[in-house]
Amino acid sequence: MASMPVVSFDDVAGRYLEGNLEDQFSRAQVETQIRDAVDYTAGRWGTTLTTRISDGRLTANLYKRVIANAVLRVLRNPEGYTSESEGGYSYGLRSTVSSGDLWFTDDEVAILSGADQTVGPGTIGIGLDRGWS
Repeated sequence: MASMPVVSFDDVAGRYLEGNLEDQFSRAQVETQIRDAVDYTAGRWGTTLTTRISDGRLTANLYKRVIANAVLRVLRNPEGYTSESEGGYSYGLRSTVSSGDLWFTDDEVAILSGADQTVGPGTIGIGLDRGWS
């Protein structure tokens, strides 16, 4: 069984496109969020993740990218704003995001869990039931 890839500060910093991550957040803040994300995924998909990594269906880089993206979402938007206005100021919050918790998109959940989100070909039955024979 493969061990889980280690997600580091550098994995997150390398995906931060708004400049130098350390100028905005301390290493401790980032590493705490990384640990939280790794713990969450291990608790939710533990054996599934290790199996998917060991058989190559989930690469170490893709796993690191998903963790880094979740961490960056919290760091970039800890208040969870979804919209903001000026002039009679208003803002919008989404409960999933405004909690300040880590969260994963539906696509990321599918990547981590291996859930197939595609709809394939199938059949449906069509019948006519007029209520009498």
